[in-house]
Amino acid sequence: MEYWAAGRLLLYGGNPYSPEELLQLQKAAGWRDPVPVIMWNPPWTLSFTAPFGPFTYTTGQFIWLLFHVSLILLSVRQLWCIYGGAGASARVPLLLAVAYVPTVFVLIIGQISPLILAGLTAFLYFERRKSFFAAGAAAAILSIKPHLLYLFWIVFALWLWRERQWRIVLGALLLGLIIATIPLLFDAQVYSQYFALYRIADIPRPLDWLTPTLRTATRVFIGPDHIWLQFAPSIAGVVWILFHWYRHKAHWEWPEQLPSVVLVSVLTSFFAWTYDQVVFFPAIVEAAIWIKRQSAVWYSFWAVRAYIVISLCHALLRIWVADELWYYWLAPACLLNYVIFLWEKQRSRTAAAV
Repeated sequence: MEYWAAGRLLLYGGNPYSPEELLQLQKAAGWRDPVPVIMWNPPWTLSFTAPFGPFTYTTGQFIWLLFHVSLILLSVRQLWCIYGGAGASARVPLLLAVAYVPTVFVLIIGQISPLILAGLTAFLYFERRKSFFAAGAAAAILSIKPHLLYLFWIVFALWLWRERQWRIVLGALLLGLIIATIPLLFDAQVYSQYFALYRIADIPRPLDWLTPTLRTATRVFIGPDHIWLQFAPSIAGVVWILFHWYRHKAHWEWPEQLPSVVLVSVLTSFFAWTYDQVVFFPAIVEAAIWIKRQSAVWYSFWAVRAYIVISLCHALLRIWVADELWYYWLAPACLLNYVIFLWEKQRSRTAAAV
């Protein structure tokens, strides 16, 4: 609803960041709440949402659903090839995609997170093929939710400085400029309207929402007065990425390093939702392919057992608990699951070497 309404207002001369105009349009489409849903993403996001604006809400919603289903399935399938599963049956990546709980909820809610997954996948694909201009363009797509993968931007900048791959910078700047300019063609004031939205006093802002993050859990369970504790996870994330880069910069490979960067970034981000965790698919696919290649049966690995337990707990809790805040444990659990996988992978390498 938020993306469709904002895109439609942009195309037809309205203000895509006006609560009043959004509510009027959304009520006509069947919205019952007295408060509109607002697209808080930056204005260049409208370049991706505006194409759905000319349709009626029902038609636009259906096309949006098909678009995002396609993005998820194609991304997971491509990740399967990137991590070494090319030529194998397509059933396993398909099963991974549809059985992952955040996939179900991101499609039900209609959020834009699958586009972030597609951007990550495209970045890995083109960087692996040394198509650096296209890789930079793919990275620009991640800017529609810049806070979610904030650690990626830090290590991305460090990697660019070390490797001097300026074609990536050119690709990112060019696509970034294009998607930033398109909304201006329809509304020359769209950026000032976006910043004016933050000056409206009587509407809740994103940081006021009870998101399933460590920052929000600290604010709720310890108290809002401990500001430094709320920012501690993000500070720890920055310290970790700098240490991680220093340790691995000499042999940095994006397919190998991206899963941990994404997991830690979402875990320590000051604003994220459970459905944003569709970006964990690089880690899930990497682990699935390695486990599939081992001689032991898949259910003998602790990483698989942990993954099943986490997924079942998440799915079953959703029956009784809808409030996103209570899933602040999910991202830490997924990171721990990935650490278990890395431990088993390292143990297997050590045993093979002996």
